Amino acid sequence: MMVRLRNLLVYPFRRWLSILDRYVIGKYFTTVLFTIGIITAIAVVIDYSEKTDNFVKNKPGADEIIFDYYFNFVPHIAALLAPLLIFLATIIFTSRMAYNSEIIAMLNSGMSFRRFLRPYLLCGAFSAVLLLYANHWMVPIANKSRVAFEEKYTRVQKSWGNNIHMRLDSLTYISLNRFNYSKSEGAQFSLERFEGSGKERKLVYKINAEKIQFIPGVSNNWRLLQYKKWRIDGLEERFEYGRQMDTLLAMQPSNFEVSTIIKEALNYKEMQEFMKEESIRAAGGIESYQVETNRRTASAISVFIMIIIGAILGSKKVRGGMGLNIVTAIAMSSLYVVFLQFSSSFSVNGNLPPLLGANMPNIIFGVITLFLFRQVNK
Repeated sequence: MMVRLRNLLVYPFRRWLSILDRYVIGKYFTTVLFTIGIITAIAVVIDYSEKTDNFVKNKPGADEIIFDYYFNFVPHIAALLAPLLIFLATIIFTSRMAYNSEIIAMLNSGMSFRRFLRPYLLCGAFSAVLLLYANHWMVPIANKSRVAFEEKYTRVQKSWGNNIHMRLDSLTYISLNRFNYSKSEGAQFSLERFEGSGKERKLVYKINAEKIQFIPGVSNNWRLLQYKKWRIDGLEERFEYGRQMDTLLAMQPSNFEVSTIIKEALNYKEMQEFMKEESIRAAGGIESYQVETNRRTASAISVFIMIIIGAILGSKKVRGGMGLNIVTAIAMSSLYVVFLQFSSSFSVNGNLPPLLGANMPNIIFGVITLFLFRQVNK
């Protein structure tokens, strides 16, 4: 089956590809598909063992588990691990070629190392474009059903929200220190209303409250407890203090509960529209969505870089054998994940731009790729 699939992918391009190119490309697709298939199967088994208690407790149907969850879990985990698994697969089949003296024969025939890399570059470009499309469009479609299943059967419901900031309209902003979703009440509430624009913009109304409670049954009805109110008119200021005040505010408790997990279920167009809406509302936490958007693109770029590194490292015989090359691949994959976690955290919680945060590992490994290529091409 693998050979038939390989021939199907390669056959349309036989006119432009040499026998060597077709041989390397065939090795690439066979090994990559086998590696992704094995690791994905292991991931499914591990995930099922972790969620067994939830399945027993909440009793989802067998068809829901298979088709709504695991049928959509497979593309999610495959796309997530694709750069690292492709890197590992490239090192494995290239190392095997090296230890069978195939690469030595190619280079001794007068072939340059740049010519040797051509099928790898073609595989890298194809895989990068495919993963880019999958990350932005295909996988989010699958994640919609997967996330809905997890919300219903396996995920613990969020009970608290912290440091909430939101814009009710173009001139009114609110903030909450904490909000209890189950009780629909929050603590340390603040509302500020402005007038004017630009340099003429000024604060005219402000309310602080120790606690705010949603009153069900009446749309947008809220109760402020232990409140302080200021009205500012130029140099004049009126202050009011009270124990309780009911008021109408253009917000609902559901507006505060924006789960970051939904970013996995948004395709590129939906993600851009969502971030635009959140920016208008001045809601916090938008950085995580910006990082996710850039991560999807950076993941596709990383495939191209990883394939070149894998080809360079795997083309050399080392005393440790293929095992040493595989250990090197695992170590470099771990470093990539560590760099990605650090840079993403700085983008979400610090001042690092999301574009730079998502691509920082690619920049580092891109420099490593140039260094290795210059060394091997001497």
